[in-house]
Amino acid sequence: MLLLFTILLIFILLSRIVETSTKIPSTLTLIILSFLLSFLFPNTLSISPEEFDEILYLMLPVILLPDILNISMNELKKNYKEILYLAVIAVVISITIAVFVTPFILPEHQFTIGMLIALFSMLMATDAITVASIMSKFKLPEKLKIYAESESLFNDVTALIIFYFIAIPMISGGSVTVLDINLTLLKVLFLSVTIGIFIAYIGYYAIKVLKNSFDQFLVIYLVVIVSFMTAEHFKIAGILSIVTSVLAFKYLVKKELSKNNLSGGNKIDNEDLQSSILNLIKKVPALSKKDFREYKKESEYIGIFANAIVFIIVANIINFELILKYSFEIIAVFILTSLIRVMAIGAMIVKMKLPLRWVSALTFSGAKGALAIIMVHSLPENFIYKEMFDAIVVGNVLLTTFLYTVSLMYHIKRNEEKYKLDLQASGSMDENQIAMNLVELIEKDPQTGAFTQSFIEEIIEKELQRAQRYKTEFSLVMINLNSQEGKTYETVGKIISSKIRVNDFFGRFENGNLIILTSNTSLSGAMILAEKLNEIFKSDPDIVQSSNPMFGITQSGDTDNIKSIMEKLYDALNKIKNKQTRGNIEIEA
Repeated sequence: MLLLFTILLIFILLSRIVETSTKIPSTLTLIILSFLLSFLFPNTLSISPEEFDEILYLMLPVILLPDILNISMNELKKNYKEILYLAVIAVVISITIAVFVTPFILPEHQFTIGMLIALFSMLMATDAITVASIMSKFKLPEKLKIYAESESLFNDVTALIIFYFIAIPMISGGSVTVLDINLTLLKVLFLSVTIGIFIAYIGYYAIKVLKNSFDQFLVIYLVVIVSFMTAEHFKIAGILSIVTSVLAFKYLVKKELSKNNLSGGNKIDNEDLQSSILNLIKKVPALSKKDFREYKKESEYIGIFANAIVFIIVANIINFELILKYSFEIIAVFILTSLIRVMAIGAMIVKMKLPLRWVSALTFSGAKGALAIIMVHSLPENFIYKEMFDAIVVGNVLLTTFLYTVSLMYHIKRNEEKYKLDLQASGSMDENQIAMNLVELIEKDPQTGAFTQSFIEEIIEKELQRAQRYKTEFSLVMINLNSQEGKTYETVGKIISSKIRVNDFFGRFENGNLIILTSNTSLSGAMILAEKLNEIFKSDPDIVQSSNPMFGITQSGDTDNIKSIMEKLYDALNKIKNKQTRGNIEIEA
């Protein structure tokens, strides 16, 4: 067991090194390394289908947690129509088309409608584990990533409901009417959502009592695991319960954080001490924003480990003899499902008048994963096509994981400049810009027109979260004027406000330093802005006479937080002050 654990850590480390240096998603490297391990040392890791299902059920809540934590309710509200189409309507339509077409391309097999519904309900839904792992590695527009990630989370629910409550009864010889289907769907949806919300409330009140950060972290995981186990116990949609519980938990915590920000924190007075325990608990603050951010980051680390376990065991249950035996069926189904996916996604993209290149990006983000393998293992043992369906599903998992990922990387590389334009266009009016408009009157320094320190720090934190999630970039320019004259700050503030873009942010710190946050901009772009401002300042006699402006520049990194960002900016300014560099502009990467 210690040897296996060591091998697992080595594989994770190697896959992360490859990912960092080449941007090849770690999932591909993990599967390749696991293939080599199982081929060279077949007795090192032996996993049966039953053990695979148990391990995946154990890992599933842990893997999904960080992805759901990073999806905001605002994003879901803004894009609910598209998500509903991709996660429900497109899945149902795609399965219907596949059921109709398959008898013409595989006429030698006597498939019933129930059998075909079972096969394609396993294959039409994208896998949240794979999609999140792949999409997070590329710089793409936020809306595009929201579509892919939200689809992969919610269409699993649609596929599972169709598979377990429609296809399996039909395969087993039972009769399924339209009324039965509607009643089943309503029951599954209602119970899954109710369980998720109920357990979210229990977890929310638990973290109000358990103030130790480690205890709170355990509670967050228990919310996910218990909601999943409860839903699975009642034979309903466990993944839907996971999604509901995390979203409800996030809503409760963020609602309290907003309330605390407005009121300055909850205070417990003597009357509260005499009230009921429930009322007392309600008065106790839950998490701080800092704690919540830390928990999200820690959950991502644990998710990486769990994700590695899943892909390693996937590689060890593959039977290549079966895949070769049914190679024609695997390729035929792969081509059919790919074409149907292109048509379903293309219809939405054309309707919404979005760039056609998004069709390719969303199509290639449709990799199948371990959940499809669990579903095929759930087919009845006496099912006549169980061996073939097993080979088709596993073969399509491999084909989509490798071919789709390689195609996605090639597509993004080929259209890199166009996606940069998409990023800039989508960033012109994001949540930060809306927030800026709402608080403009009360959050601005009257002298410079810049945002106050507390507000600009909040913006930097949000941009860091956005950059780390969507793999975008932004840079910051800090300006030290070395002046006590209010007129100088007023002049400089007007110049900066006239030269920055609509989606950039301009703030002032209490020590007099000014800061510019440039969205979707590299170091070179920030350097160009600093040089342009420097030339303007030099041409103004009042600024030259009263001040010697200095510019510190840095760029956000994957592991940065606001503290490290500010340290880099001050280090750059200190190099200029201590004359460790020539000129008055310094970059600290």
